Amino acid sequence: MDGTGAKTGEVISRDEAHRTGAWHGAFHCIILSSRDGRGQALFQKRSARKKIAPNMYDVSVGGHYAAGEDAKAAGPREIREELGLDVRFTDLLPLGRRVFVYCFDPGVREHEFQDVFMLVRDIRPDALVLQKEEVDGVLEMDVEQGIALFSGERSIVECSLYRSEAPGERVRVSVDDFVPCIDNYYLKLLLLARRYLNGERRLLVI
Repeated sequence: MDGTGAKTGEVISRDEAHRTGAWHGAFHCIILSSRDGRGQALFQKRSARKKIAPNMYDVSVGGHYAAGEDAKAAGPREIREELGLDVRFTDLLPLGRRVFVYCFDPGVREHEFQDVFMLVRDIRPDALVLQKEEVDGVLEMDVEQGIALFSGERSIVECSLYRSEAPGERVRVSVDDFVPCIDNYYLKLLLLARRYLNGERRLLVI
């Protein structure tokens, strides 16, 4: 991709893209469900094996496009690979495209165009089949508590973390436990989740 998001036809490895800061595309999805009548957002805990932001929380599913892929092809594939969940592309609610620029470490530069979607489905996090190489666990966060956290009203919230070896563990998380960003990304996602739960269906754009 070039700096406008247009495909160039050039193929490079993921490591090379991060080393050089080359623009590339990615799929993101936030999963929204409910528990006891309250909206819940799922965030994945990135594996300790990840080169970028290991052990940190991120959107429910995220992954780079392979050569020639787009969201229609990559979205269902990434969701199935990371969480073991079968979905159709038509199940996903498009939220728009995010431009993400961040320097994680010297020599690791992220320049991504992220196609962002929402999946609304009641899911038992302990029934998900996690891809161990990518995902260490799934965090279930109350939407309203998450908004309070990312808006600065609270410094810590308590959530449930589901891992293969410890399903439903109660954990305390702060903003610092999430993949860093400068655009209030997680707050925006949770505000859109709130709007969806309140019945809005139009202009849900990141």
